Amino acid sequence: MSERGVSTVVGFVLTLGITSLLIIGLLIAAGGFVSDQRQDTVRDELEVIGQQVAADLAASDRLTRAGGTEVGIARSYPRTVTGSGYQVRVSDPGTPGERVRVTLTADDPAVTVVVDVRVRTPVRATTVRGGDLTVALDAGELEVRND
Repeated sequence: MSERGVSTVVGFVLTLGITSLLIIGLLIAAGGFVSDQRQDTVRDELEVIGQQVAADLAASDRLTRAGGTEVGIARSYPRTVTGSGYQVRVSDPGTPGERVRVTLTADDPAVTVVVDVRVRTPVRATTVRGGDLTVALDAGELEVRND
């Protein structure tokens, strides 16, 4: 009879061990999936914000070329994307009429999105944090700045 008691305990321990390994494997696999989903979500949000900043630069350019001397477009963007802060960098193409590059970079996970926009008004190279941004005309140049 003592052999039957041992086989029951051994069977129970083996069942617990195998079940634990399966659960751990599922958790590890799900963790990678969640991480990938987070990166995709951050990338999607940065693309939307980048398109909006590019649209504001294009609209400010049109207003300036139409004779506007005090141009400013203010917009509130989220301060974080999926819980991560981000930067908006606008690079000066050097030559008016060339493409301006708007680069958005999230802190964590490290995701970078680039959006190009063509404007004729000179653009000042700037780097700002996400949040409330204004595209304004300053000394003949368009500038993106934090409010």
